Amino acid sequence: MRTLLISLGLLCTVVTGLAQCPSRLQLHTELQPLLPDRQDSASRVQQQIQLRSWLGRWQRCHGRADSSYVAALNQLAYTHILFHDTAPAIRYVQEVIALYKKPNLRLKTSALAMSYFRLGATLSHANEEEQSIQYLLKATEIGQPHPEARRWAALAYPYIIYYYSIKGDYEKSLLYAEQGEKIVVAMRNDMATFELLHQKSQALTELRRYEEARRTLEPAIALIRKYPKSYEAYASQERLMGRILREMGRAEEGLKHYLLAYHIARKNGHEDLSDFANSLGEHYYMIGHNSKALTYYQEALRLNKSQSSTSILLDNIGLTYSRMNQFERALQYHQRGLTKLSIAYTDTQRTSLPSAQTIRSEFQKESFLVNVQDKADTWLRYAQSQQNDRTKLRHALRTYMLADSMIDYMRWEHTQEGSKLFWRQKTRSMYEKAIHTCYLLNDPASALYFFEKSRAVLLSDKLNELNANQLLKPEELEQEKWLRKQIASLQIQLSQKPSSDTSLPRLRTQLLETQKEQDLFIKTLESNNPQYYRYKYDRHVPDLNSLRQQLTASEGASQAFLTYFAGDSALYGIYISPQQVTFRKLNQSEYLRIQQELSALLVSREQQNRRFNHYLEVAHGMYRHLIAPFAIPKGTRLIISPDGDFIPFAALSLSPQQPDYLIRHHALSYTYSARFLEAAPELRSGWWSDKTFLGMAPVEYKRLQQATLPRSDLALEKIQKHFLFPRSLTRQAATRHAFVEQAPDYRIVQLFTHAEADSARTPQLYFADSVLSLPDLAAVREFRTRLLVLSACKTGIGKHQRGEGVFSLARGFASLGIPTTLTTLWSVETKAMYGLNELFYQSIADELPLDLALQKAQVEWLATASQGNQHPYAWAGVVLVGRTDPIPVHSYATVGAATLVLLLLVGLIGVPRYFMKRKRSLMPRIRH
Repeated sequence: MRTLLISLGLLCTVVTGLAQCPSRLQLHTELQPLLPDRQDSASRVQQQIQLRSWLGRWQRCHGRADSSYVAALNQLAYTHILFHDTAPAIRYVQEVIALYKKPNLRLKTSALAMSYFRLGATLSHANEEEQSIQYLLKATEIGQPHPEARRWAALAYPYIIYYYSIKGDYEKSLLYAEQGEKIVVAMRNDMATFELLHQKSQALTELRRYEEARRTLEPAIALIRKYPKSYEAYASQERLMGRILREMGRAEEGLKHYLLAYHIARKNGHEDLSDFANSLGEHYYMIGHNSKALTYYQEALRLNKSQSSTSILLDNIGLTYSRMNQFERALQYHQRGLTKLSIAYTDTQRTSLPSAQTIRSEFQKESFLVNVQDKADTWLRYAQSQQNDRTKLRHALRTYMLADSMIDYMRWEHTQEGSKLFWRQKTRSMYEKAIHTCYLLNDPASALYFFEKSRAVLLSDKLNELNANQLLKPEELEQEKWLRKQIASLQIQLSQKPSSDTSLPRLRTQLLETQKEQDLFIKTLESNNPQYYRYKYDRHVPDLNSLRQQLTASEGASQAFLTYFAGDSALYGIYISPQQVTFRKLNQSEYLRIQQELSALLVSREQQNRRFNHYLEVAHGMYRHLIAPFAIPKGTRLIISPDGDFIPFAALSLSPQQPDYLIRHHALSYTYSARFLEAAPELRSGWWSDKTFLGMAPVEYKRLQQATLPRSDLALEKIQKHFLFPRSLTRQAATRHAFVEQAPDYRIVQLFTHAEADSARTPQLYFADSVLSLPDLAAVREFRTRLLVLSACKTGIGKHQRGEGVFSLARGFASLGIPTTLTTLWSVETKAMYGLNELFYQSIADELPLDLALQKAQVEWLATASQGNQHPYAWAGVVLVGRTDPIPVHSYATVGAATLVLLLLVGLIGVPRYFMKRKRSLMPRIRH
């Protein structure tokens, strides 16, 4: 009876509760007045209470979420965002996102895009940028295809652009700016438009594309002037314009914009007024007004409310005192700036430095890098002011070492090659100062480290990836190659389209989506495969002792390594052999003068014929500047690591009166860096898969309007006689597709063809049907080739990327894992090319080291050629780049194939004879 009464009571309670529940329609009606934004804090608090009450009643009475429920959650989250109360705001938005994952809920796409945007923006304001970017990208992904949701995609773009700018990935920042620009402009939302244009202009400025930045910013300024209340944005635009004009060399005009920005910010009580004072200080510092710079820096410091801004200000003050030779004071400010950048680092001692690992975990690595570099520069100036005080020089060196580690960490976070190249160029001066510090300390070991870190680092990264990829499962390797090929293809298409092409937005979107897929794939590999991670991010460079041991272990005569660094104000060289190490500072201005004159003489047969005596004087002058200071013993095999364009050292003369070429005294080879010589990936080969020689000679190029190369097929016939089972593709069989598909499987690949390259155009290689350009190589599969002979014009030259090297066809193939290339530095004539190649292959067949093989070929050419063909124009443009190990011309595959053929022949001849003999022995004898 008691149980029955309780049950009846509960039933009555439920019925009463349901009777008190408003209908869905009533709740929808009640919600509408609660959704608009409220201005004052008291109204917002009241709004929060009302929204919580409404959500509670909905859950109690109806349970199942709909669009109104989502709208209430989003608005409740937004009220917390306005109060900078991030934890509940994030919780409510995450609840909205979770609802969209439930099946059978009919919810508006616009609300989901808004949720992702608000969550991303909230996390960004909370300095959780790494988390925020995923949500902001999701907002663009969801919002872009749906007209009703595009507003949220448009608002997300400036945050995304800013995120990649802060990371220093300016190329990616610009790519997102271009993708978002049309969406934002089409919305006719002035606020979103000027914000995106501002961020785009900022990215262009960082990339030093100042004229484009100015043109982008001018309409943004014109737009914002229509809104007097938007003083914060207007002030920011004017400040950026001031910087652009200063960088363009228009400092006085720039100052006017800086002063206007500061005036607007001060008049309207801008909450970030300190940033405008800091910018004015930086401007005065850049134009050499130290006292005015300090005045504005100190004012900014007094007004400042941000930890990161405080760090920048303290570092700027330190730089100014350093310039004023107040070094102790400067170091104190630099150190205080460093301690403001990380809660994990609090040491205020001027000699103290944070660990590289501490900095690696921080988001704003660029601010850390700038501060550390500035502190190192101050130590160097301080040491020089005190007769090169060695203790202070060592502090400078240690600080530069830390800066180098940070450069590596930043580079690994960048996905766009343009951004990586920008940072290679931007950090170039740091490496020059570090090397100068080493020179003052007479420390060639540390100098070698900085020489190596200043060049071909992106090439080393590519080789690291190749080594890391060998640890992948077959399906992972295929996925990695497919993504790389897709990205390369899209980048090529984008580079070839005019700015007016209507397909550009679609291609940019495809590229960004594919890059996101690649980023996610790589991060998964890195977390699941520690060995892959270790190989890919290997920072190792050869040290002095290991390099000397490597030179001692080389085959043939002794080898030595000669490397150069050409900075803005000095030229340095290090000579390393098993017996000696010599570190020299060379005459840069004289070197540059001679280099320019030598280059003009080398590439012209006419100039060498007319002015040969003058050529010898110039070639001897270069010898005296680059070789003679190191007193290199004759007969030494020299490996040269140049800084920038390759110089044909073989053509330098030991005598100014008669041709005594360096090639007669030294076998020569080149390398992009010492690391390249040891970083070539291990070649995968098998008993039957290791093919020896592939030769290609298209001969005619009618479809591509190139001159015929007569007798190139005959030259190929002479060469292939040195190999067992060679493969030759000539005329119409020598296609681009055949090269891409077949060449990676051969040990030695010989190309007789045309090529084009200079500092303005992308290098490209001609085949019978089409061309292969440098960007195309990114999509080509990994090569197992040991030696690639590019018998075409100018395959060793290309655009010089300062701080990284020359982007030539030869280097492009090196990035695919080919350890050695025979390449050309100018338009070598066909007769000389064919003759030198034939002589070179004769020595390869004798399994000589490759540098000795080339030396023997060039010396023999000089001994037998006509007088005109003995001039360097004919023969010195052919250079060997990479490893010099002998190449066995008979591979396992060819030996195996030969053995198989021999067995078949024996079988075909011997077996029938055996059975005939056997048959005769069994026949009955006929007695007579």
